Amino acid sequence: MNNRPAKQEKSLKNFFGLFKRKDSGATTPVTAPSAAPPAPVPVAVVAVPTVTNSSCLSPEDENPPNNVLAEFAFVKDLGKGATAVVKLCKRKVHDNQKDDLVALKEFKTSLLKKMKEFKREGRRMIVSTAFDKVQIEIAIMKKLSHPNLISLEAVLDDGDELLVLVLEYAPYGQIMVWDGEIQSYVPSIESINFHATTSKPIVQYSENGLPEHIARKCFRELIVGLEYLHTNDICHRDLKPENILIGNNGTVKIADFGVAHFFDDKKEGSNQSTQPVAHGYLTNSAGTYAYMPPESLSSEPYSAFVADIWALGVTLYAMLFGTLPYFSTDVTELFDMIQNNPIVLPQSVKAHPATCSLLLGLLEKDPKKRFTFAQLKKHEWVNTGYEAQREAFQSHRVDTVEISDDDIQNAFTRIPSMSVLTRMKISSNKWANNARKAVKEKELLKQSSTASSASANGNEDPSVQAA
Repeated sequence: MNNRPAKQEKSLKNFFGLFKRKDSGATTPVTAPSAAPPAPVPVAVVAVPTVTNSSCLSPEDENPPNNVLAEFAFVKDLGKGATAVVKLCKRKVHDNQKDDLVALKEFKTSLLKKMKEFKREGRRMIVSTAFDKVQIEIAIMKKLSHPNLISLEAVLDDGDELLVLVLEYAPYGQIMVWDGEIQSYVPSIESINFHATTSKPIVQYSENGLPEHIARKCFRELIVGLEYLHTNDICHRDLKPENILIGNNGTVKIADFGVAHFFDDKKEGSNQSTQPVAHGYLTNSAGTYAYMPPESLSSEPYSAFVADIWALGVTLYAMLFGTLPYFSTDVTELFDMIQNNPIVLPQSVKAHPATCSLLLGLLEKDPKKRFTFAQLKKHEWVNTGYEAQREAFQSHRVDTVEISDDDIQNAFTRIPSMSVLTRMKISSNKWANNARKAVKEKELLKQSSTASSASANGNEDPSVQAA
């Protein structure tokens, strides 16, 4: 495991097209999928670097265009996608109630409004934009509060061109990263170092997998965080190691709600011409190809909540073995494998029946037989080493939150328009330059007048005269 740092330098390379997101409203069977549209880069984080004095908008911008974003100092870029740029920033004024470091995710509003999506509601075709969708997602994030979810502190919208999400910063980054050259996940050094201590013999099924006690600790927290989302009628739809971050105290954080879905039964059931669909069921697919369950690859409605459990199983598989249960760079072949091939567990785990039982229960192709949260919380593997907390873990109850239309409408905090601010800045600079020029001319005129007076009285300074 000593050679992992070198591998991690290469781990951010793209895994061909396999990990691109797919979010389609089509109800036809997925047999020959087209390339997935690019998605915003998740808030990928790294160890805390040295802070600079630059603006949060860009390293070159010495004068941030508004006083809201000017509260933050730019540290470094974290990532860049088709619609967003993510930057690590530090508050210029310390706040005891908040972390100094935050991740700012900046969107181009005009681009979001151009990205349109068509979906059928009953007999009508509804057109929505990426901006409409992100408004709902932001409202969801602002209402949720859980230690195992990345929190959203604020959303700043100038109503014209800029949309900024102020997100919690997880300094220890992704729990695992994908290495495209070896086509395997590699554990982050921070995740291993932070949870390395254990009094029991270390079990590790693969060189590129996490030690079992670390995977178990993270998996328990994922169960709690995901159950909180489901209890509040939200499915994540893109659970994977890239979207699992490690916070300040080693707490696992579920991140990236870019394709999450909130089931509002009042709205979704309001159209009488729509054929009734059970709560939590969808007909469109979304997320990452390698983490999609078999039932989502057909035209039939499927439970998005049960699909999250499958993705949780693929995530645990990746954490333990560093590989995926189904893998192909050809998407059509990958879908065929997911739908038809049985799960094959590595030989290294065959001597551990509890581990096998858990993985097979999570990756059960029949969604009706797939493990539930209740079964997961009682499972032998999940509770090994946590016997004292077993009862509390199993009886844990999750609070629910309400998300209203007002929450969605007030999801953004309006800030002055960037274009207006730019014009104000230019105008201000022009006025300041003219003022400075007038003062300088006045001083030169005064000096000239004084020199003329001195010359007339014969009191010239010899040194000046010699010069």
